[in-house]
Amino acid sequence: MPSSRKRILVTASWYPTKENPISGTFFKEQCELLSHEYDVTVVMLNPATTLGIKYLGKRITGKDIYLEKLGDSEYFHEYKSVISRPVELAVMNNMYSRMTIKKKALAGIGSVDTEADRKFWRKHIARLARKLGEKFDLVYGISAQGTAVYAKLLADYYNVPYILSEHSPFMIPGTSLNDSFKEAVEGASVFLAISNDKIRQVLMQNIHLKSIEYIGNIIDVDKFKCEPVPHDVTTFLIVAAHSFYKNYDLFLQTMEDLKKIATRPFRIIIAGYGANKGYSLGVDEFVKQVNDSSISDIVEMIPQVSRDEITSLYNRADAFVMTSIQEGQPVAPLEAACCGLPIFSTRCGGVEDYVDDSVGRLVGILDHEELASHLNDYLEGKITFDKDHIREVITSRYGKKVFVEKFMRIVDEVTGA
Repeated sequence: MPSSRKRILVTASWYPTKENPISGTFFKEQCELLSHEYDVTVVMLNPATTLGIKYLGKRITGKDIYLEKLGDSEYFHEYKSVISRPVELAVMNNMYSRMTIKKKALAGIGSVDTEADRKFWRKHIARLARKLGEKFDLVYGISAQGTAVYAKLLADYYNVPYILSEHSPFMIPGTSLNDSFKEAVEGASVFLAISNDKIRQVLMQNIHLKSIEYIGNIIDVDKFKCEPVPHDVTTFLIVAAHSFYKNYDLFLQTMEDLKKIATRPFRIIIAGYGANKGYSLGVDEFVKQVNDSSISDIVEMIPQVSRDEITSLYNRADAFVMTSIQEGQPVAPLEAACCGLPIFSTRCGGVEDYVDDSVGRLVGILDHEELASHLNDYLEGKITFDKDHIREVITSRYGKKVFVEKFMRIVDEVTGA
């Protein structure tokens, strides 16, 4: 008997695989949660540039579109797909783009696609859709910069609406925005914003959205509980990949400042710096930097933490520290706050939506001295926090029930239910 559930096709450019189980884990968790209400099919879709002669061989054998099943249950289906594209087409597209932008002096556009390239993607996305062999009621592109064009083409093929969200930072206007991408974003029925800062980033690209819905990130409040693990020394925790966005230099400077002014002992846990393959870079150099620092004797280094172990890690700490330059709506501090930890962070985006003086402290992007001062006040008990209140702030705004209710309302409005 056919299911009465609406069928949603989700496109994602990063998603957990055997090779990189950490990448996009919160995308998977979101989709798995939505599968409690919908029949959800996820396709992690990425292009691959191939030399013409090799591409021809793949095209003749039909191997230019690779589709692998990652997981399958009654209402949750996961795939990985790679679409090969001849390098000659990419080169031609790049040359055409440069000439067109210079000739037409296009404002706010960094690259322009040829009609041949657009035709290529229409044709091959249609072939992918036929391989999936399903019909859908809605297409949902997660992290639009990697999926918006594909989501639009799939929605066109199925003749259904599509919605988008974005988790990655946008570049400076006019430097990298693609015309096909802009058309796809502006054509979406709804843009799901994970933070107010993300709305600002999108609008600064001169993108005119049909509708914006603030939906935030989703936190599993049943998994992330406030269950402190007994320990003797106040412990500060950072969970972040090793990327310049995370600004570990500022974190280390902050902790060295704190060690100079602190009269009470403290410990530091640095976790996740080596987890995300391809995103965490210079890990060995970073470890050496920590070992050579003045805080090396009070630091515990954990390069990778599984999703099953992350809750216990949060509960081993007393406060969460984040020193990022830019974020969308960072997941780690949300999870930590759901476990009752106060958040001490730079004003990097997203955290401003929920961190006030009852939840933590925010400082300027490069202000390691003020951040160290706040942490010292916390050490000395000059500022205190109510763990239950912090958790309630997160559950009331970003809990599973809240997220699903918002999402279901949006889907009903978009699909005309």
